[in-house]
Amino acid sequence: MTRAYILTALEPGVVKQAISQLRIINDIEKISVIAGEYDIVVRVAAPNMEGILGAANKIQQVKGVKKTITQVVGKEITR
Repeated sequence: MTRAYILTALEPGVVKQAISQLRIINDIEKISVIAGEYDIVVRVAAPNMEGILGAANKIQQVKGVKKTITQVVGKEITR
């Protein structure tokens, strides 16, 4: 399984609507609202990089999304 975190910047006032649209994208595991330069971090898990790229493309098409940055997870460490 390939995982990525997609940092997502939104237009003002669209967080609630964007979350509603993001919730229907299949490969999204988690949506976190954050403070700072980006508004939402989306955790994506897909069978391969093609799936990650497909999810990133769907996120970019959500109304109100201004910018995304995709960070592919190379290794995860648990306690």
